[in-house]
Parts: sequence; C-alpha cells; structure tokens
Amino acid sequence: MNLKKGFDTLKNQIEYLIDNIKDNKKYLVSLSLSLVAFLILLVVLFFSNGDFSVSKEVNTLVDSISSRRYTEAYQYYENLEKEFSASKMNKFNKSASNKLSSLVANSGDKYISGEMSREQYLGLINTINALNHIEIDVNQLLDISSRVEEMYIDENISYEKASSYMEVTTSLKGIYQDLDEYKNNIETICQSRKVYQEGSKFQQIKKYKEAIDKYDKVVKEDKKYYSLAQNKKQECIKAMYDYYISQSKNSSKKGNYEEALVYLTYLKPYYPNDEKIEELEDEYKEKISVYTLTSDDILNLISKRSKIDSSELSVISYQQTIGGTLYYYAEVVRDNKIYNEVLVEPKEKKIYSYKSEKVDYNCEYSDGYYKVDEDGKYIFAITSKDAASIVRDRLSSKKEEFNDLEVKFKSDIEKYVNKEQLNKLVEKNNNIYYYVLVKKGWFSLTKEVYLVNMYNKTVYKCVDDKISKI
Repeated sequence: MNLKKGFDTLKNQIEYLIDNIKDNKKYLVSLSLSLVAFLILLVVLFFSNGDFSVSKEVNTLVDSISSRRYTEAYQYYENLEKEFSASKMNKFNKSASNKLSSLVANSGDKYISGEMSREQYLGLINTINALNHIEIDVNQLLDISSRVEEMYIDENISYEKASSYMEVTTSLKGIYQDLDEYKNNIETICQSRKVYQEGSKFQQIKKYKEAIDKYDKVVKEDKKYYSLAQNKKQECIKAMYDYYISQSKNSSKKGNYEEALVYLTYLKPYYPNDEKIEELEDEYKEKISVYTLTSDDILNLISKRSKIDSSELSVISYQQTIGGTLYYYAEVVRDNKIYNEVLVEPKEKKIYSYKSEKVDYNCEYSDGYYKVDEDGKYIFAITSKDAASIVRDRLSSKKEEFNDLEVKFKSDIEKYVNKEQLNKLVEKNNNIYYYVLVKKGWFSLTKEVYLVNMYNKTVYKCVDDKISKI
C-alpha cells in the first residue's frame, strides 16, 4: 500500500511540473534567446574590440604617410611591431597594405598629372619600402602603368615623365618584373622615335640612304610614327634617284670610282633592273679595273724604274684626286727612311717624284715632278718634252742653229760644264732643273748645256764655265 501511495505522489509532482512548464513556455523561450544573444554579443565585442584598435592604428599610419611625415610614420610602425602580438600585427599589415595600395595608386595618378612632384612620390615609395610586411597590390599598378604607356604613345605625357614614373614605381619591393612589359614598351617607343628624328635630319641633308635605314627601324607598335616613317621613306626613294646618280657621276669625275659605285648600290634595291644604273655600274667597274693600283703594284713599278730590288723597299699608298684626276700617293721607304714621295697616274703608270725648294729625293727615274705649296695646292712641273720645246723655241727666236737636243740627267751633263758653278747655281736656285744638251756644228761635236726651271720655266745657259740667265 505504501509503495502504491509513493508512486502516486511522484506521479502527481511530475504532472504538476509539466503543467507549470506549459503555463510558462513563452517566458522560458524568451529567457533562453536572451541568454544566447548575450553570449553572441560578448563574442562580437571580444573580437571587434581588436578590429577597432587595428583600424585606428592603420588610419594613423596612413594619415602620417599621406601627410609626408615619413620619419614619424616609420617610427610609429616600429613601435606597433613591438606592442602588437604577431596575430594582431598580421591583421594590421593586411589592413594597412590595402589602404596603402590605394594611396600609392592615387599618388601615382597625381604624379602623372603634375599634382605631385617626383621627390614626393619617391618619398612615399621609399617609406613604404621601409615598412616590413607591407605588400602593395600590383593589380592597381598594372592598370596605371598600362595607362601611362598609352598616354606616352598618344603623346599626352613626355618620355621623361613616363620613364620617371616607371623607374620610381618599379622600385617598390615585391613588384619584381611585374611592370617590366610597360617599362620596356615605353623605352622601345622612345628609341623608335629617336631614330625617326635622326632619319628626318638625314633626309634634310640629302643622306637618303641613311634616312631610310633609320625609318626602317621605327616600330609598328608606334602607329603614328610608323606611318610617318613609311611616308618619309617613300619620299627618300623618289628623291634619291636623281641625287645619287648625280653624286656618282661627280665621284667618277674625281676618279673615285669605288665611291661612285657605292651611290649606285644605294639605288639598286629600290630601282632593280634600271638600265641607267646598270650602264653606269659597268662603266665604273671597268674604270676600277684599269685605274686601280695596289701597294704591291706601285712597289713593283718603283722597283722596276729605280732598279732596286723590291725586297729593299716598302710602300704606303692611298688614292689622291688632283684637279679631277686620280693619282695614288705613295711613300717609298728604304732602310727605314723615306726614299721617295711619288704620285702615280694609274692608267699610263706615270710616276711623279716630289721635288721642291726644301725637299729633293734626287730621283732620276720619274716621268715628272711635283710639289705642294704653302696653301696645300699641288703644282706639277713641266715635262721633259716641255723643257726641250722651251729651249728649242728660245734658240729659234735667237736664230741659233743646232743639230739636235735632248734632256739628260744631271750626271750626264756634268762633264760639259763647270761642276762647281753648276752646283752653286743648283743649290742657290733650289735644285729644280731639267738639263738640256744641245748639239751644234759639224758632226755635232760642239755641245751646249741649257738648264730649265721646271716650275717657272726660267732658262739658263752654261758658257765658258759660266752660267747665265737668258
């Protein structure tokens, strides 16, 4: 009985509790939700308290940098690294990196537009580089760099500004080669425009070949100047024909046949199979084959004329055009000394030895003589035939009869004159004479000697050991 009574009592208590819960159901639910909300609020406040602190410090740092208080910003950042935990500093760096990325992008725009100086922009970049673990978003810089490239191509900014922007921006740590494409494109366009300007200068002074070479180096990416270069190139091709033909003929007249051919080679790529060019080319090549002498050719010629073995001589030669005629000037060396200075006429292989008031190489194998005056002008002596004609005319004018006359070397006539007197006259009058031996009388036994100045044509007669001017 007691067990049954106890069971009934427990049953009544449970039923009372259930009825009570049913009666207070709304109140309990509300209380539970309030407790949950309170717990969530505590969690939010715990985490947001750190965020508020990071946001404040980030704003302080960014404000110092944007106000160009760079030293203050750097010291402030260092202090934060000492105060903040590693996780909090990491959160700070991420937030600061985002804001500083925008600051760099905006400052780059201001530098390009002229609102900020290079020194200010560089100071900003250097300060950011000094802050550990700050990473600038390269995507924003890529957009600006692309725009800078386009502005330079469109000539909306100068090369100096575009290049300076790229130089400073690429000095940011962590950028690496990300902006190299734009930087290199700007440099390529700059060099392309430089060669265009060089081409224009060459064209103005009629160096058409050089101008075309420059225009060909203008890059297609620079559409405006590439188009201009192509038009200028066509102008050069049109103008160069008559000009280079004329230049080649002028060079040919001076005996510079190799130079004349060069002018034709400038034309041939643009005027293939042109009959006039081909005719001139054949003419100049033929002249080169006839008129060209090598140093060995001149050496062998001198050796044959002087009867000195070629192994004892050496020659240094180059072309020299005098009065529209081509010669080869050659220094002839023997025993490490200058043995002679000659001009060689290439077609007939005539040799002219240098002989003047101050220099005489005592050359008796040349076809004539020359000297250079104080103004650098080449003066050729009269020929031996001219000297003989002068003496013949002088004798005829005086009605003096003679059987024959011929030009001799000095050594051949010394036995017919007073050698001492001759040497004095020759020394006094600078040793510039032809020696003419005149034969007179029966069987030409009587011989007279006449001296002819090879430059001024003065005639002297040797009579009775005396030499007198006539």
